[in-house]
Amino acid sequence: MQNLLQRDLGSNLLSIAIILGWLGIFFVFLRILTISIKRIFEALFKKS
Repeated sequence: MQNLLQRDLGSNLLSIAIILGWLGIFFVFLRILTISIKRIFEALFKKS
């Protein structure tokens, strides 16, 4: 078990970094989307 962990540490760290990167990109897009929706609703309700 210890040998496996030592040998695959680089690939494990790379996988974790890729997953964290995709999560970060996802949260950034989610934030942009929520801000856009909020501004659209503010524009709609300001008119009426």
